[in-house]
Order: sequence, then structure tokens, then C-alpha cells
Amino acid sequence: MMRKEFNEVVQKVPHLTADGITSPLAADFNSKRQDFLNNALYLQQANDAVEFLRSIGKSTRFSQWQKSNCLPERIGALIEWNSGRPVSPGAVIVAALHEGFTMGGATSGSVYFNFLPRQIETELMNLRRRQLIKQVIGA
Repeated sequence: MMRKEFNEVVQKVPHLTADGITSPLAADFNSKRQDFLNNALYLQQANDAVEFLRSIGKSTRFSQWQKSNCLPERIGALIEWNSGRPVSPGAVIVAALHEGFTMGGATSGSVYFNFLPRQIETELMNLRRRQLIKQVIGA
């Protein structure tokens, strides 16, 4: 994803910052939004997210499981594990929209996506297993 594509997606979601969908009434909203649009770090994070999301399928409708588990914060943990770098919820949102996923819940502020549940569930289970192994070996 190029800078132009990143900015185009961000412009389509007016309340998007690195923190995700945020209130434009927050005192620091404008500075956070500008930082998100201009900081190369977030473009790199979005590209890391795109790389991961390209292997994820799409479902045709939203399930309750997706509403609870296909959140940018949860998916961010998977992307971080795969890329080895932190990723912000806003970068996950940009990447998901760029890759053609459907976003739900935008009016509530808590968003979720139509990631294929079976695939995400397996990925989350594998992540948890790796985290437990890491705890046991003390890494």
C-alpha cells in the first residue's frame, strides 16, 4: 500500500486515528488524526496488516462471534506476532478496508470485520498456544 492509498482510506473514515474510531470532540483528536495521516510508522503498520490479511477469507455476513472477536485490537495481536512489530488498531482498520473487508459497528465506535471466523479462530488459538509456550520457557 502506498501513502496515497493509505490517505484515501483514512479520508473515508472521518473519525479514524491510530487508536481506532475516536470521538472528534476529544481535545487531542485533531493532532492524533494529523499524526496518523502523516507518520510513516502507521503506513508501515498498515502494510504489515495487509500482508497478514491477504491470507484471511471473508464471510458474507456478521456473526456474534465476529462482533466479539474480529476487532482491530484482537487482530492486531495476530499481526504483531506475525510481523514482529507493534500495530495500531487504526492501521488494522485501514488495511482491512483496503483489502475489501466490511466494517460493522462504526456508529458505536467499536468496530469489527467480516474476517472468516473459522480462520481467525484457528489463528487466535495458535497465538494463545505460542504465548503459553513462551511463558513456560521464560522467553
